Amino acid sequence: MQVAVLGLGRFGSHLAETLDDLGHDVLAIDMDEGNVHELAPKVTDARMADITDIDALRALSLGDVDVAVVATADLEASVLAMMNLKQLNVQMVYAKASTDRHERILRLLGAQRVIRPERDGAERFAHIIRVAAANDFLPLTQSYGIGVFPVPATWVGQSVERALERAGARRLIALVRDDEVLLNPVMSERVAVGDRFVFSALDEQLGEPLDGRG
Repeated sequence: MQVAVLGLGRFGSHLAETLDDLGHDVLAIDMDEGNVHELAPKVTDARMADITDIDALRALSLGDVDVAVVATADLEASVLAMMNLKQLNVQMVYAKASTDRHERILRLLGAQRVIRPERDGAERFAHIIRVAAANDFLPLTQSYGIGVFPVPATWVGQSVERALERAGARRLIALVRDDEVLLNPVMSERVAVGDRFVFSALDEQLGEPLDGRG
């Protein structure tokens, strides 16, 4: 997939690098020469250009990308970049917002999704504090979510069925082993070192000791 990232601050730079790591063809764009120079070895292509200038974006063939992400937090620059991308007929545009007003404007301009990294990250981290044993966590509601848990040493060698007897009220979604995801694993499967269990439950239930012991 061809993805353009417009604005290479901390968020945009990390996003562009991660997208490249995931195998996407990434075009990273910023007016700051230092930002472009630093990111250039880490992505497919990095260019210095004014994202508010439609001619500059047209010269970079922005109309040919599959997805564009307006990653700048500057209101005026992001609005103009959004307008340019729409005029260039980019069908899928995501954008970063810094305030509620900024988010509303971007949505009115046609952003398919608006990201609020500071707010979204803070809300997610608040849940993670409550579910401290999880390696990762996805809140689905204010009180219910999905967590990824490393298995306790006492579970290694046990069957999945036996392990679940000590998992409390959590509902097992998958077992992750290396790069393999086992959905609805066989109950006789033996738990191995390094396995991770993906559970869903109320936050308070996910926050309880995984093996039922304090």
